[in-house]
Amino acid sequence: MQTEAKAFLQRIRAYPDDDAQRLIFADWLDEEGDPRGRFIRVQLALAELPPDAAARKVLAVVERDLLEAHREEWEAPLRRLASGCVFRRGFVDEINVGAKLFLRNADEIFEAAPVRHVHLLDVSEGLPDVLQCPYLSRLAALTIHASHTGEPLARAVARSEHLSGLRRLTLTRNRFADDAAEQLALSPNLANLEELDLSENEIGETGARALAASASLGKLRRLELRNNPLGPAGAEAVAGSDRLTALHRLGLSGCDVGLPRLLSLGRAHDLLRVPVLDLSGNDLTAYGLQAIIGHLPAGVSSEVRLTELDLSANETLGNAGAKMLADCPYLENLTVLRLANCGISDDGARALANGRHLERVTTLDLSTNPIDSNGFREFLNTRYWRSLRRLIPPRGISAQIYELLDRKFNRPARRG
Repeated sequence: MQTEAKAFLQRIRAYPDDDAQRLIFADWLDEEGDPRGRFIRVQLALAELPPDAAARKVLAVVERDLLEAHREEWEAPLRRLASGCVFRRGFVDEINVGAKLFLRNADEIFEAAPVRHVHLLDVSEGLPDVLQCPYLSRLAALTIHASHTGEPLARAVARSEHLSGLRRLTLTRNRFADDAAEQLALSPNLANLEELDLSENEIGETGARALAASASLGKLRRLELRNNPLGPAGAEAVAGSDRLTALHRLGLSGCDVGLPRLLSLGRAHDLLRVPVLDLSGNDLTAYGLQAIIGHLPAGVSSEVRLTELDLSANETLGNAGAKMLADCPYLENLTVLRLANCGISDDGARALANGRHLERVTTLDLSTNPIDSNGFREFLNTRYWRSLRRLIPPRGISAQIYELLDRKFNRPARRG
C-alpha cells in the first residue's frame, strides 16, 4: 500500500466516526483512478438516506456492482484474520472472529480496517482474557452469541473497562439467568450503551427487576428481552422503570407476559410508557390486554407514549381483543399496529374498522387471521383510519377487495 494511502487510513482509524476523513480519502482515491473512492461516497450517502428514499434503489445497485467487482481485493487484508466481513461507510466495519484469534491478531485486524463491530466466537475458550483485550475499546458494537457460558461471561463483560465506549451489546443465547442480568445491571462500564440485546436467555423476574433498577443503563434506547421467562411482573418493572428513561423500544416477545398473574398487577399500564412495544407470542387473552390498556388511574394517561404495538402470535386475543383495541382511548398516538395470527375473524375486523381512536395508524397488519372479504369490506366504508397507508390482510381476500383497498389506501395492500 502506498505511503499516502496508509496515512489516510491511519487518520480514519483514529477518528472512525468522522465521515470527513473518509471523504478526504475518497477524493484522493478519485484522483488515483481507484473505484474505492466512489464506493466510499456511495456507502456514506446510503448511511444518510432514510429507508424509503427513492435514491436508495439507484445507489444500492451501484454499491452491489462495486462490491461484486472488488470485494475480494478489499477484503484481502483480513482474509486470514476474520470472516463475515460487512462493509459500511466504505470499509469493513463488522467481522466474525474466534476469541483466541482475536487475542492473537487484534493489532493486525485493526491495522487492516477501521472495524467497529466484532462478533466474538468460541468465547468460552478465551474467558476472561479476551474481555480484557485493550483493542475492544475501539468498538462501538460487540456480539457474543450462543457461547452457553452463563454468569462467568456476564461477569467478564461487566468487569471490562475496555467496553466503556460500546453503544450496542448483543449477548444472545448465552444461558444467562438472573445472576448474569444482575452483573450487567451493576456494571459502570456499560454506561454508554444505547442498545442491549439479551434475547433467548433464562432471565426471570428478578433479573428484569435488576435491569430496571440499574443506575448504569440510563442511555438505553433499545432493550431486547425476547424469549426470556420474565413474566408479567418483570415486564412491568422494566417498562415502568424510572432509571431507563431513554427507552424507546422494548422487545418482550415470548416472555410469558400473558400469564394469569398479569391480571393482578397494579401497574400493568406502565407498558404503555414505551413508544415501541413488542408483546408478540405471549399467550395474551382479551382479559390480559384489558389489564394493560384498560381504564388508567387519573393522571396516568399523560404518561402514555406508545406509538408502535406488536401483538402478533397471540392467538387467544380473538375478536374480544380486537374490540378492546378499537375502543381504547389511550391508543390515539398509535402509528403501527401488528395483529398477525391473533385469532381475529370478521367481527373483530369490523370492530377495528370502526375504531375511532386509531386515526393515526399508518400500518395495520392483520395477516394470518381467519378474516374473509366480508369482514374487510368494513374498511372500505369506514369513516376512520384516515392515516392508513399500509393494510396487510390475510390470504383469501378476493381480488376485487384487494383492488378497492389499493385505491382507498393509496398504496398496494400486501398479501399476508
